[in-house]
Amino acid sequence: MDSTITIPRFQNSGLLKKENKVFQLEISNQTWKINSLTNVDLDRDFYTIDSSLIDNGNIFCLATEDEILRLEKDNYLKLLNLNNFTDTSPAFRANLQVSIKGGGFSSYQSEYPFRMVTSKGSILSPLSSLLNKEADENIIFFKNIYELPIQEEFGAFFVNLKTKKVLKKVKVVTNFLNEIRVENEFISPEVFLFTDKYIGIPIHCSMKNNHISLEHTHPPHEYILSQDRFKIVSMLKKEFSEIIN
Repeated sequence: MDSTITIPRFQNSGLLKKENKVFQLEISNQTWKINSLTNVDLDRDFYTIDSSLIDNGNIFCLATEDEILRLEKDNYLKLLNLNNFTDTSPAFRANLQVSIKGGGFSSYQSEYPFRMVTSKGSILSPLSSLLNKEADENIIFFKNIYELPIQEEFGAFFVNLKTKKVLKKVKVVTNFLNEIRVENEFISPEVFLFTDKYIGIPIHCSMKNNHISLEHTHPPHEYILSQDRFKIVSMLKKEFSEIIN
């Protein structure tokens, strides 16, 4: 498969910041290593990053040279919120396109909110709403970005809420795009993906007949029409935590 990331140089209001550059970050010797990408394709409106620069362990950000120096002053020990260029309403959107050679392609909104970078916790995501039980293969790509330059293992669980049983446990890693294969029998309304300790974004991928679909779920409170939805989600997560422990 091939992948391409497309990053707008502009905000949705049309504002363009010409001083912005694309930087690649990855972990090296327990610090953040930063590379300025001078060889990315650039037109008037977009940066385009191809597969040769994309790796499961790296991330990209928009910043000026002066802003990126703040990481150097901090000895590259923690990710910082360098600017508010992508803090827009409606939300700023980047795009990740994944293509199967000789087959189809699909795209996904690939930005990662900084408020998630500084947070720990758990995520709760249904399987049946976005994965295809009739597909040849179903995968969840689980992306975590955490502020500290660490790659720490934590647990991801497939849990049947109806039977209160853990169907499968896999180890995933911080600051990495983890690949979790999903057995087709797990794709039912009562089965959820649940993580302990760290949050992240699960990207649901289904492939059939050389075609591909990518999508993500919203946080569970987005599906609950109640003034107490955050309390309800908190109680649900507590129940899942008790099941996995």
